[in-house]
Amino acid sequence: MEVLCYTKICMNKKTRIMFGIILGIISTIIVKAVLLQKITKQPNTAIEPTGLIVGKNAIYIAEQLPSQVVSVSLVILANPGFVVIHEDTAGAPGQILGQSSMLGAGETKNLAPIAISRSTKNGETLFVTLHFDDGDGAFDATKDKSALDSVSGEPVMMITVVSKDASEPGIINP
Repeated sequence: MEVLCYTKICMNKKTRIMFGIILGIISTIIVKAVLLQKITKQPNTAIEPTGLIVGKNAIYIAEQLPSQVVSVSLVILANPGFVVIHEDTAGAPGQILGQSSMLGAGETKNLAPIAISRSTKNGETLFVTLHFDDGDGAFDATKDKSALDSVSGEPVMMITVVSKDASEPGIINP
């Protein structure tokens, strides 16, 4: 049996392997904890989105408190349109719960809260989509087409979670 000794500590091959594995696991946990802390750290006063916006249509919505309104922080539309709130149906946008008033083309920050048809529940998922107005100034799900992502060709949407532990939706600085 091979035995290695380091200043008063002797380890056989099996002990060295276990020591290496434990040291590797501890190192991984520490690195992940540091990275997670950097990722989840948010400023106390305002949300400052830093993501890359590709195309002319985008939306940003933070985690929501259970309520009968939904707060949207940022919308960018190529054409006038609406923000539409859907409930989750098997991991996809389902029944429409509410929509914003018509928004002009361009960037809109800190929308007025959007009233929805029922109160949301803790743990619930919401799908928030963008739709272009068909020209009549009123939202109609059958006529107002979804804004599409210029890269994927898929509808522009953001998924958010309702949580009793969510912080109040932040304000995007003008």
